[in-house]
Amino acid sequence: MESVNFDRAAGYYDATRALPEATMAQLTGLLTAELAERQPCLEIGVGTGRFALPLRAAGIAMAGTDISGAMLRRLAANAGGDSPFPLAQADATRLPFAAGTFGSVLAVHVLHLIPDWRVAVDEAVRVLRPGGALIASFPTDNRAAGAPEGATAVAAGLSRDAVAPWAGAMREAARRHGMRRKPFGAQAPSAVAGYLACRASARELDPVTVRSVWTLGESIEHVERQLFSWSWPFTPAQAKAAAADMRAWADRAGLPLDTAHENETAVRFWAFELR
Repeated sequence: MESVNFDRAAGYYDATRALPEATMAQLTGLLTAELAERQPCLEIGVGTGRFALPLRAAGIAMAGTDISGAMLRRLAANAGGDSPFPLAQADATRLPFAAGTFGSVLAVHVLHLIPDWRVAVDEAVRVLRPGGALIASFPTDNRAAGAPEGATAVAAGLSRDAVAPWAGAMREAARRHGMRRKPFGAQAPSAVAGYLACRASARELDPVTVRSVWTLGESIEHVERQLFSWSWPFTPAQAKAAAADMRAWADRAGLPLDTAHENETAVRFWAFELR
C-alpha cells in the first residue's frame, strides 16, 4: 500500500478542513513556542499550507513535502502564487534531505495515512539534528463525536466515539454497502511512542479546544460526495447507496436534514524529542 495521495481533495480541502480562526491562532502560538528553538522545521504532508503558512508568518523557518502535486500547487496559490519556502513533492518514507538538516519535523494528522509509518518516522529521525523533535497529531485524538478526519469534519457517524443522534444509523448504512473503515497507519501517539522508546521521549502539548456544528444533511452529503479519505477506496455507487439509506432513515425517524449537532473536542499534539 502507498501513502494516501490527496490530489482529488486539493480543490475542496481548505473548505472542509478549516478550523475556527481563534483555534488556529491558539494552535499557531502553541506550535510557534515549540518550534522557535528548533528551526528550520520540515512539515511532512504539508498539503495546502494550512499550518505551515501561519507558522511561517509567525517567524518559523519552514520547508514542506507532500506526495500530492495538486496540494502543493494549492499551497503556492494560497501564498500568492509562488512557493513561500522550500517545497518538494515526495513521500514521507523517502525524504529528499540530508541527515541532520532540520531542528524539527511536523506531522499534522498525517501518520495514519502512511502504511509504512515506521519508515516515515525513521526518515523524520534521520533528517533531525541531535536533540530535535518530531511533533505530530493523530486521528484518535482529533476524532471525537463522529468526525472521521480532523476536528471539524462533518462526515459524522463513522467513528466509534460518535455521539450525534444519527451516528449509529450512519455507521450501519455505510457497512451495509461495504464501506467499512480500514485503519492502516499510526492511529495513536502510543504507537509512535512505543516505536521510538529507545530513541525519543514523548510529551503531550497542551490541547486546544475546538467547537463545531454540523447538520445531518451535511453529514450525508460528505459521505455521498466522498470528501474524506476513509471513503476513497469505495465506489461512487456504494457512497450514493449509503447516502440514500440515510435519507430514508432520517425520513422514518422524523429528523430534518437541517438538524444540527454541536460538538466540542480538542486538537492534541505530541512532541517526540530525540534523546
